Amino acid sequence: MNYLKKIIVLFTLILFGCQTLTTTPVEIILSPEVTYTGKGAGAGIALMSAMGPSGIAIGAAIDVGIGKKIQVTINYQNLESRFTSLIIQHNALQLQNKKIQLLKINKFKFQSVSGEKDPTAVIINGSITFSNGDIYSFENKKIENDISRPLENLKTKNHVTDELIISTLNDYLSKI
Repeated sequence: MNYLKKIIVLFTLILFGCQTLTTTPVEIILSPEVTYTGKGAGAGIALMSAMGPSGIAIGAAIDVGIGKKIQVTINYQNLESRFTSLIIQHNALQLQNKKIQLLKINKFKFQSVSGEKDPTAVIINGSITFSNGDIYSFENKKIENDISRPLENLKTKNHVTDELIISTLNDYLSKI
């Protein structure tokens, strides 16, 4: 009989204990807008001396083309899933009114940084809505060299681009 009482008490605690846990629903909105700034800007200035103002336009077109190549490698469905996991982990450590409800990404800005193998970092422009209604707009303007990847890999390998974006957002969330 004593054994049966323990099982009933344990079952009751599990049943009612799990119902008291509240989770904050998380919504992710990703814009497909991707830009790149790097090689083309420098080439445009060099071309301007030889071709005039059209040289700058050619340089800008080079960057637009590189941005489109990077955009093709982004797996938005994977990013949405991974961002949701990051936010759930973040929310588990926060007070009730500081839990993230909505992450909206407006633009991914890829930018060339100095170093070997043409390292490229990503600047994420977006906003976070917290459970208390506060909205925080952000753009990680400080580019960390350790969170960059070679440009050639970003243009050709899907997982490399996604991992760079996820690493950058994770680093940013850890500072909130």
